[in-house]
Amino acid sequence: MPVKVLKPLFDLVDKLSIWIGKGVAWLLIGLILALTFDTFMRYLFSKPTVWAFDMAYMIGGSIMLLGMAWVTTRREQVRVDIFYTRYSRKVKVIVDSVLNIVLFFPLYVMLIQRAIPRAIYSFTNHEFSEVGFWRPQMWPYRWMMVAALIMWVLATLVWVIKDLASLRKGEEQ
Repeated sequence: MPVKVLKPLFDLVDKLSIWIGKGVAWLLIGLILALTFDTFMRYLFSKPTVWAFDMAYMIGGSIMLLGMAWVTTRREQVRVDIFYTRYSRKVKVIVDSVLNIVLFFPLYVMLIQRAIPRAIYSFTNHEFSEVGFWRPQMWPYRWMMVAALIMWVLATLVWVIKDLASLRKGEEQ
């Protein structure tokens, strides 16, 4: 199937990744406000909140996981640039494609295989957080993980297919 046929789907994945990434960036404000409020309550009034810890790891985890598709779409992952910057565009495409196919796709599959049953379990059994005092329900967070992993896989898949198509055509991007 030619890549031109898939272009609208690729554009949709890219736009969705960017939209989610930009939207999730606003969660930082909520994270900062929650932690600041808890700090003031704890040190000024000796009355720490019971919800700040749970909110912090849930919002922080959401920012990180939902932001990964955006980072992938923009190709801004952390790399060992000592070698990578010296490669030609063609070698970079080959390295990125091989590493994504050999290392990351199996990892994504494993993570999704673990995340979906945990999300289902969390929803059907009304799982509560066991790490803080607030004990919120976990199913929204668990399903966010599944959605974020799927978006990350789609963003990476688009990246690999575009790169392999450019290799096939002999294009320098």
